[in-house]
Amino acid sequence: MNTLRLNKYFMIIMLITLFTATNILSKTVTQDDQTINEFASILKQKVLLTNDQEAKVINIMSEMQKNISSNPKNKTDFTKAAQSKVESLLDSKQKMKYDIIKNDLWKKF
Repeated sequence: MNTLRLNKYFMIIMLITLFTATNILSKTVTQDDQTINEFASILKQKVLLTNDQEAKVINIMSEMQKNISSNPKNKTDFTKAAQSKVESLLDSKQKMKYDIIKNDLWKKF
């Protein structure tokens, strides 16, 4: 009887742990997506990105987030690579506007 009771408690504890871990992970992913979308939106407003450029920025930032998650030691390298990719999408007028805001914009990452 005690064994059944212990197994029952063990299963309850395991389910609670699993639920909590899943909930925390989903919040983290949602926050990352929200940050990326905010970044792209600010960039679109300030630099006047096209819809195509905005989509590419979102892809670049998502890739950067995945890389940072898998290898946090190289965060600086991944961020610099993403900055370079974003800058390569811009035309000369957009680049001038971007240069004014880039330091404040990239502080989020």
